[in-house]
Amino acid sequence: MKNNRKIKKIIVFIILLIIFTSVAPVSKSIARTLVVNKAYRLLFVKEDNEIEQVIPVCIGKGGESETPTGTFSIINIIHNPNWYFEGKTYKPYIEDKENGLGICWMGISLSGYGLHGTNEPLSPGRNLSHGCVRMNNSDVEKLSKISFVGESVEIKEGENDIIAKHLEGIHILYNIENILGESK
Repeated sequence: MKNNRKIKKIIVFIILLIIFTSVAPVSKSIARTLVVNKAYRLLFVKEDNEIEQVIPVCIGKGGESETPTGTFSIINIIHNPNWYFEGKTYKPYIEDKENGLGICWMGISLSGYGLHGTNEPLSPGRNLSHGCVRMNNSDVEKLSKISFVGESVEIKEGENDIIAKHLEGIHILYNIENILGESK
């Protein structure tokens, strides 16, 4: 009789364990992506499809320097990178202000392309890069702190509409404010 009670208790315990583990709350992961809209020359940090942050960016000037479109992922994040360009090596930006990558490089899954800082603080909002997506150093620094290897980066054409035309002036004001803020 005692054995039957023990067996019943064990069976009830196992059943309760199965029930509670199967209905345990599942932790919700945040679906986050970086979206570059080429027409607006803006990078949107989106979490669960909500815009959390907007960053002015510079994109490729066209032709062979066109910024590619598609969905990519971040493959590396390098702070104070060397820059290898046209046969020359530039030391990190903190030592060499000619380093076109600025203070951070975030490589994407398309060889040779990435998101990075700049040594031209008035370039975000314009089409001047060699195909990469560049932004002011203060913006790439903030972005690199919240980004991770494997994170999705979507680069899309966007719509070149009246909003895109108005954004040009806003980008200029943002860049001037950013430059003045960095010089304090």
